[in-house]
Amino acid sequence: MIQNKFNILKGLTMVCIVIATFFLPLKTSFSNIGLIGLVVTTLLSFGLNGFRKNGKLGFFLLFSPMVFFLPLLWGWIYSPLKADAFHELSKYVFLGLTPLFLFRKDIQANTFRKYASYGLLAGSFLSGLLLLIINFYNFSQTSYPPHWLLNHTFTSFNFLKPLSGMHPIYMGMYFALALSILFFTPIKLPKILKVLAFVIFSLSIIFLASRIIYGVLVLLVLLYLIHNLSFKSFAVLLTGTLILAVLGFSTLQKTYLYNKTVNGTLWELQENVGTYNTNQSMRVDSRWSRWQVAVDLIKEKPILGYGGGTENEVLLEEYQRRDMKSSVENEYNAHNQFLGFWLRFGVVGSLLMLVYFFRNAITAFRYQNLLFLSFLTILFWSLMVENVLDRNMGINFVALFGTLFYAEFLAKESKDLADETTS
Repeated sequence: MIQNKFNILKGLTMVCIVIATFFLPLKTSFSNIGLIGLVVTTLLSFGLNGFRKNGKLGFFLLFSPMVFFLPLLWGWIYSPLKADAFHELSKYVFLGLTPLFLFRKDIQANTFRKYASYGLLAGSFLSGLLLLIINFYNFSQTSYPPHWLLNHTFTSFNFLKPLSGMHPIYMGMYFALALSILFFTPIKLPKILKVLAFVIFSLSIIFLASRIIYGVLVLLVLLYLIHNLSFKSFAVLLTGTLILAVLGFSTLQKTYLYNKTVNGTLWELQENVGTYNTNQSMRVDSRWSRWQVAVDLIKEKPILGYGGGTENEVLLEEYQRRDMKSSVENEYNAHNQFLGFWLRFGVVGSLLMLVYFFRNAITAFRYQNLLFLSFLTILFWSLMVENVLDRNMGINFVALFGTLFYAEFLAKESKDLADETTS
């Protein structure tokens, strides 16, 4: 009877993991349900099975997703906006609760990875296929020339319209990690399905028009090719790609994607306040200008920051003072998670994030875990240009997969210690 309870609990946990990951690229609220279920089944598991000692507590706090939750605890204490700080704390709670999975006795890390991987692959495949079919159908109803498919009408937020509320960078993160799972895990799928999934994920990323995800995609493909091809094959493939790029360059220049990726990026990385970017009908402020505002505010309170829940308020006041009308109207945050954490929680908050990436990157290299390295790459560069963790679309992603990869690290480390002991 007791064994049946254990099996039912494990089965429910697997269902929750699949729901949480499958719905990430489809519907965040459904993903929340899966994540809540994962937390609840974990707490029930502790009641039935007890806790498993799993590494040092300090390491758990610093190198699991818990590290992104900790600053909110002290930031709430001295925040002048207690209600906003508490709301922020409650929104980030999955980052504090999901890593408790690491102390479960009844489920192994590789089981977590298997179900989470299949869940994300299936959800990303379905969402990408749906978006592409709708996009190509909409284009077929027009008389535009072929290159117009890469213009604003069919890319970026317009591409994501069927999935209400989704944002290009979050979808890009999901698709990029799904690609990494295809590249770097022995996933059991027919070869034709793997090729089809690669095409769907890659095309979807192109239509998302997220510049940082383009860069991540290039890095992931290069990592895969270097890892799997001989130097001669790699050189031939690279040469062929460059030739195709040169031949298609004149057509590509006419598209919105080119304008945004090249000219738009140069504009974003310069001081521009109230000038035109890719949209010639609207004056906006560049990221660089908003980053400067954040840095200037950080200089005033570098040690402790302004407290939890204060980022938008202090930024908006300074935007108004500098007559950054677009940033005020859109209530923009720092658009850089590291700067955002430094603003709210001081230098320690930002340094904790850097320590997380540095230490886990070393771990990924040590165990040659290319999937973990891909996750860190995707997350790091996304955090550099967006406050990814300020929305559940980012929180769920980090809570789930950050916990998964740290669980695999602990499992590998435990095996290594056991091998050393027996030898």
